Amino acid sequence: MKIHILLMLSVFLLSSAIYAGEELIVRSETEFIPTHENRFTLMPGVNPSMQKAGDITNINLSYAKKMEDYWLDFTFGYTSGIFGKLTTNNATATTMTDDQLTDTKSNHTQLGIGVGRETRYSQTLLPFTDIYEMMTADLTYNLFKEPTGGKSFSGPGMLAKFSVYKKFSEYFSAGTQFTYNLAVVKRSQEDDTETSSARSLTISYLTIGFDLSWSL
Repeated sequence: MKIHILLMLSVFLLSSAIYAGEELIVRSETEFIPTHENRFTLMPGVNPSMQKAGDITNINLSYAKKMEDYWLDFTFGYTSGIFGKLTTNNATATTMTDDQLTDTKSNHTQLGIGVGRETRYSQTLLPFTDIYEMMTADLTYNLFKEPTGGKSFSGPGMLAKFSVYKKFSEYFSAGTQFTYNLAVVKRSQEDDTETSSARSLTISYLTIGFDLSWSL
């Protein structure tokens, strides 16, 4: 159910970006309309459970180019986390048992491209005029490494990002961010009888953290 809800959210984000002709900015005064055309973003994140925040740590770097009513987004992400927090074991794919993978760390690297929308909805709820949101949906190519068994996986996926910013100057904003990763990755075929599902893993995890953004 959790995955289904997040997938619906991702579809909504992508739809918001595609239908760029619809006006989403609540405030239309000149000071609230974005004038910069380039955005550089640094997004460190952790596992949403504060008691186990270190189970997943990641960093996302992105560059976005203003294109009329939306942003064209290019992203790079790197995640280190406990195997069971990033994916569910498929023994035929990893050649490892669940017990062998308990508390082991895996690495996830991704490259992505997508679209984002900048909105001002939070200004209708909070008494501030210098806050705004960014919603982005990216298609990604993913590399997943499980060092314990020495297996590497690759494949397509998606990344949904949602950030709420406070604008501190004309060029710098900072706030909080939520990211959701979903991908299906496969290792190389070791013999002709192996099916695609027998060598696949589904990556699915959520992180929260800070979002530091510079506009030029």
